[in-house]
Amino acid sequence: MKKNVLLLCFLVVLKIVEAQSFNFGLKGGASLTDLSYNQKEGLNIDMGQEFNIGFFARLYFNEKVYLQSEFAYSFAKFEFAFDMQNIEQGTLISDNIQSFNANKQGIIVPILVGYKLIDLKVTNLRVFVGPEFMFNTSDFDELIVDLQGIGQTFKSNSLVVYGLAGVGVDVLMFSIDLRYTYPFGSDFVIDSHKTDFKDCWKLALTWRIF
Repeated sequence: MKKNVLLLCFLVVLKIVEAQSFNFGLKGGASLTDLSYNQKEGLNIDMGQEFNIGFFARLYFNEKVYLQSEFAYSFAKFEFAFDMQNIEQGTLISDNIQSFNANKQGIIVPILVGYKLIDLKVTNLRVFVGPEFMFNTSDFDELIVDLQGIGQTFKSNSLVVYGLAGVGVDVLMFSIDLRYTYPFGSDFVIDSHKTDFKDCWKLALTWRIF
């Protein structure tokens, strides 16, 4: 499944690059708020802002409709905090908070269909929608060992698919996008409990080289 998706993404990017009416450039982005997860009782996941950097290619079918693909490296830091309750003969002795830090890294490949609502010489207004594929490249070996020490199992999914929609403005060779993402899968499974990533707003900046 993962190999098939990677092949599809590569073919889309290759098709865009081969086309005559296309743009290519660099992009960067960040989540507007700290990311959060739906999580089980006794577990809190605190994740900072996600940042990404990479490139994009945009193929125009006509003056209004286009297809855009991106390839970006994503990174963020987060903390797992477990509320471990020590109980003896039914009496609560103390609350013990166990915290573990880790880095989340991955490759983001969105494939977007867009439409120009306003098309002027200097600037234009766009809307777009499509899937976003997140390929997890994080090394969680140390975290897995740490969690096993407190009786917790940990598994990360190698691929998570998001739905993405947004609006963008182009000014000369620069663009700014406001994006909304919604997950269709889980990033992590902790002790058989799925920790689903919640929806998120993101900001993306691009520089069109040609």
